[in-house]
Order: sequence, then structure tokens, then C-alpha cells
Amino acid sequence: MKKKLLLLKCFLAVSVLTLLVILITPIQCMAAPSKDKLFTVMNPAVTEKPAQRVSLAPRLETLEGKTIYLVDMNYEGIGGTPVMGEMQAWFDKNMPGVKTILRIKKGNYITDDPALWKEIEKKGDGVIMGVAG
Repeated sequence: MKKKLLLLKCFLAVSVLTLLVILITPIQCMAAPSKDKLFTVMNPAVTEKPAQRVSLAPRLETLEGKTIYLVDMNYEGIGGTPVMGEMQAWFDKNMPGVKTILRIKKGNYITDDPALWKEIEKKGDGVIMGVAG
């Protein structure tokens, strides 16, 4: 009986606190009218115009003697993950005739890295890009 009464009291206390939070929160969150300047916001909706199609690069006939970039897309922006390093170790062991260059893209996965793309275009024969965690 005492346990049921204690549970009922706890339930009532939580209910009252929840009700108070629900009633008080809207009052605190209401913003006063502002006389400051207004901002224009761009519409984030997708355009109806289709994206330009770009064909895929032709496949290499062999990787032997080629330079392959292993690019960690730095998905979380924390300096990469060990996945691409493991791939590089695999290439070193199983395909020693393939030169691999490991790079972590600057920024995070949505940030552009033009310097890296130019380096790959100039020095690389192929690229493996990875988003891993």
C-alpha cells in the first residue's frame, strides 16, 4: 500500500512539474516585436532545373604502376578515420606496384578543397574517396 501511495505521489509531482513547464515555456519564448531591420532569406527549395550530366571517367585498364589517391572525406571534421590508412596498408601488402597517397580533405564532407582536387588531377591516376566512421 505504501509503495502504491509513493508511486502515486511521484506521478502527481511529475505531472504538476510537466504542466508548469508547458504553461510557463510559451510565455518565456515569446519574442517582443522588433523595430530592427528585417533580413531577406533565400528559399532552400531545390530548383526545377536538372543538373548538368557529367559522364564518369574511363576505367583504368590496370592499377600497376599507377598513383591512386585515397581521400578521407573528413565526414565529421575531426581529422579523418583509420579506414583509408587500412586500405593503404592493404595496397602496400597486396599490390606493391601501386603507389597510394593518403589525404584527408580539408574541412568536413561538404567543404570544397580545390587545392586537393588540383593535386589529384596533376599527380594522380585515380582516386578512392571514402566517408567512414
